[in-house]
Amino acid sequence: MMKKEKIFPIIYGIISAIIAYIAVFFICIRSFNLNLQISILLAGILALIFFVISWFRGHASMEIKRIVYKYKLTDQELAKITGLRASDFPIYHDKLQLILPKRYWPRILNELQNYEKKREEGN
Repeated sequence: MMKKEKIFPIIYGIISAIIAYIAVFFICIRSFNLNLQISILLAGILALIFFVISWFRGHASMEIKRIVYKYKLTDQELAKITGLRASDFPIYHDKLQLILPKRYWPRILNELQNYEKKREEGN
């Protein structure tokens, strides 16, 4: 049985890809007056790109939260680990709110994975 953490990024990516495929297909057909085969090809390529981007975002979000909850990190500790401000990591009702722009998520994830690796090597 797959855990919620493993299936969420896949479902998020599939939904994003379907929406992107439909949008790009109709834009190619109606706005650019491209033929059916080219429209299908372009929509498929862009849907694949959107799937990968959305999958990574879902995966990064789940992984960041997993590490934060595993080590019970506070906003101050997250700020120290990532080099960002504590106000960038609001925690409400024991849940981390990722309010930072998504472009920072790979950096945060990398820093937290390094933190986790150091903690595991230390034990």
